[in-house]
Amino acid sequence: MNKIRTIGIVLSMFALLGLNSCDDDDIDSPGSAIIGPGTVHTRISKSGALTSLESALEAASGDLTSTLEGTGPFTVFAPNNTAFTVLAESLGYESTDDETAAEALLANIDPALLSQILTYHVVSGNMDAASFSDGTTLTTVLGDEISVIVTEDGDIQLLDATKEPQTNPVSTVVQSNGYADNGIVHYIDKVLLPQAAIDDLDFDVRPTILEWATGTDDLSILASAVEKAGLADAIAGLDTARVLAPNNQAFADLLDALGDDYSSLDDFDNDAEIALLSNILLYHVLPPVDGSIDLTVGPATTLLDDSFVDVTADGTGFAFGDATATTASTLTAGIDAKNGLVDIIDKVLLPQAALDFLALLSSDDLATTVIAAPDLSILEEALIATDLAGAFADVTNVQDDEATNYTYFRPATVFAPTDAAFNELFDILGADYTGIASFDTEEELELLTEILLYHVLAGKVVSGDLEAGTVTTASENDIEIISVVGTENFVIGDATNDVNANITTPDVLARNGVAHIIDKVLLPKNAIDFINSME
Repeated sequence: MNKIRTIGIVLSMFALLGLNSCDDDDIDSPGSAIIGPGTVHTRISKSGALTSLESALEAASGDLTSTLEGTGPFTVFAPNNTAFTVLAESLGYESTDDETAAEALLANIDPALLSQILTYHVVSGNMDAASFSDGTTLTTVLGDEISVIVTEDGDIQLLDATKEPQTNPVSTVVQSNGYADNGIVHYIDKVLLPQAAIDDLDFDVRPTILEWATGTDDLSILASAVEKAGLADAIAGLDTARVLAPNNQAFADLLDALGDDYSSLDDFDNDAEIALLSNILLYHVLPPVDGSIDLTVGPATTLLDDSFVDVTADGTGFAFGDATATTASTLTAGIDAKNGLVDIIDKVLLPQAALDFLALLSSDDLATTVIAAPDLSILEEALIATDLAGAFADVTNVQDDEATNYTYFRPATVFAPTDAAFNELFDILGADYTGIASFDTEEELELLTEILLYHVLAGKVVSGDLEAGTVTTASENDIEIISVVGTENFVIGDATNDVNANITTPDVLARNGVAHIIDKVLLPKNAIDFINSME
């Protein structure tokens, strides 16, 4: 019997140690289910995650620490240190070498007001996590109410007096059921504000632009698009801007126009498409001009470089023109946000870059382009013989980092020799080589493969972007881009260091890259060695 009792005492000691050492806001420790240690104030004072709350209790009027040492029972929603920092910074306080933003707030706030804020976090009774139900309201010790939300995932959230139907800026319980002798402590990630504090602090309860998007039902696709494009932080960080916000129907119309390959935002599933989505969204953000975000008729600057929205008056307000012939009408104008204004519109605006991308998607790929060119038939035959034709066929828009084919989001630049260029090569090789079919051994096909890849560069390099210098080809051998003196033209040098290839037809654009037709087959060193071995 004594042995069993000793084991029980040891286990209890370990449980209490677990309670005292738990400073992680994101962990609901199993040890927290054991009663103790001490009062709810003891729980707060022993937690490294609640040091700001402890300082607040000491700074507030009314000796709240003694109250929380009392009989209770109390259910305390305890804002963690991050919550106090966020509140302080939202009120204009900044951290310095001498004090944190939270410390500056507590040093300057009216103690009586601070007491009201803190008592707004206390409810009479023992309420563990299991006792909360969605939609209920709790009357705090202050007398004001807070609302409870229980999400589908089981998260417990609290709404204070700052609640707006568009945003619902909730405080979430990040650690629950910190049992004490006189109550329970639940850690939360936001300081709850009663209406009196909002009024006295002149606290701006307007939603931010991002909160408007995420909290408005008819902007849910826009909110998802912002997240998909990785722009959430950028939008949240805007000091001031005017956002033209397409509603859900506007996005549905865009998806319909894009065709069967785009039924939802999930179909924007590769880097090129996500970049397109990002550009479209940036085109809807109008930064201030001379400090103003008021609309005026005429071209309006957007966050997309060198792209403007055409603002017109339509009799009832403003309409917005893009690179298409259809304008967007305003459904709801001038919604006031903390960091700007939001206008809900009925169309997704498309910059020219988006139209260019859509035109690109409807164009042929490099494989089809080569087949269609009458003077590239021998190149086509060579690609088929070496099983390289598939590498230039853009057959999917799903990003696959292990795929070897060139796609519109992983394009290629091809220097494409003409039939005449291949015939000149056959003449150099001698009478045994009358065509591609003459490359009929494994060694010869490997050489032909290397020759073909020697004409391919990763990326889409149009003629205007060519620069003189050495570049590495897909064969891992270098070619030389040579500027023609006195002109804007270039020739291509190979390992022969003798006759260069002229670009006879530049910029044959394809969906997955660009081809420049040249008048010579470029030869890597292995090909030259092969030719020399035949002499």
